[in-house]
Amino acid sequence: MTKQSIIFSPVTRLSGLLSVEAIIENGRVAEANASGTMFRGYEWIMRDRLVTDAVYLTQRVCGICSLAHGAAASYLLDEIYDSELTENAQYLRNIMFAADFLQNHIRHFYLFSLPDFARMPDRPPYLGQNLTDARLGFSDNERLVGHYFEAVKAAQESHQLLALFGGKAPHQHSFVHGGVSVAPTADKISQALALIRSIGDFVKSRMVPDTELVARVYSDYYAIGVTPPRLLSFGLFKFGKMNENNLWRGGVVSDGRYTLPQAQLINEDITNSWYVSGQEKGEKGEDYLPDPYKPHAYTWIKSVNYTGLPYQVGPLARMIINGFYSGGTSTMDRIYARTLETLLLTELVLGWLNKIKPGPPPINQKKTPVKNEATATTDAMRGALLHSAKIQDEKVVRYNIITPTVWNFAPKDKNGNRGPVESALVGTGIPRSDMLFTILGRTIRSFDPCISCATHILDLKKNVEYEEVF
Repeated sequence: MTKQSIIFSPVTRLSGLLSVEAIIENGRVAEANASGTMFRGYEWIMRDRLVTDAVYLTQRVCGICSLAHGAAASYLLDEIYDSELTENAQYLRNIMFAADFLQNHIRHFYLFSLPDFARMPDRPPYLGQNLTDARLGFSDNERLVGHYFEAVKAAQESHQLLALFGGKAPHQHSFVHGGVSVAPTADKISQALALIRSIGDFVKSRMVPDTELVARVYSDYYAIGVTPPRLLSFGLFKFGKMNENNLWRGGVVSDGRYTLPQAQLINEDITNSWYVSGQEKGEKGEDYLPDPYKPHAYTWIKSVNYTGLPYQVGPLARMIINGFYSGGTSTMDRIYARTLETLLLTELVLGWLNKIKPGPPPINQKKTPVKNEATATTDAMRGALLHSAKIQDEKVVRYNIITPTVWNFAPKDKNGNRGPVESALVGTGIPRSDMLFTILGRTIRSFDPCISCATHILDLKKNVEYEEVF
């Protein structure tokens, strides 16, 4: 019996910093520990600020999915200020939101995921590429590499589409509480239609067949990286005057049983995270405080559970919950479901653009809050996203964000339950030592890691007292 600890650090081609420890025993991954190694401080950054600043500040949690945080914060403020949304506002909001999804999904498949399966040109950034399991034929490989470079333009067009109505991208300025602050002129709508048709053509003629090719050639990955059949989504693309309807429904699926998600059933766990409870430190009003030298902990990412169990979130969860996909929970299922979602998004945006009525900015912001506490949920590119706030005199007393990466890259909880990524890695076979990082990398990246969403501040001065970290 052989046992070896391998440190995969840093895991490249993702957003943020991630390290993974894999315990290899008899040619298989016996245990895995996924570690986010930078501390996030946005909950503290928001304190004592006007709650309306949340739309702008929380977008800085991540540059690649910034609008998702702006959207969640806007929904939160809509509830706090009792906003009423027009139909035009909802169409514009959802167009911008979907455009941000498109740039992310296109970039992920081609820039982050494809180099796990295709032989890239032997020049930077792929000089000396470590691909020990290249199966594509020469002509297929060359075609996909060509599409890799075309994908840069398609992703850029997605950001152009977002910026038409959002003012800029990333970190848009117009998707705010009460509606949208940019006027949907006929010229902007016309430009947006041209952009989505170009993006849609790329997705249909390049991304979909490329994904099908990779899925066919690497079909064994439908049996690799399998997670327990627990999926969760908060729903996506809100409609109705009070954001009461989701176009894509939310849901919780466990062993084939479907229920509606309830935010009060979510629990955060810090057993293996570098935090300690505020009560333990004698700090009133503090849920968790940083503790970078906590024994046995190995990540700044918290565990998050629903009814006491970890759940996988992301495109695969959305596609299965909404009946668009009927596959499993493997590495290749996650990749395929993300491409399927990309195709559906291009069709949605085209339809919404044809329904917008040119006119003034569809926005009506109320000045007086009707609530001092609220929770908003939606889905981001990588899965379920929650923002909650408690305010006093319109200033933040407490703000909390639970991101998709916290769901998927959660460490083991107090009961030893592994998060989805760790579960997906355990049991993976490693036929040859030189294939280790290729195989592990394919599964890890299939979750579209964004560790920036989970972690944020690195203290180079070694200030370990929580008062000094910020």
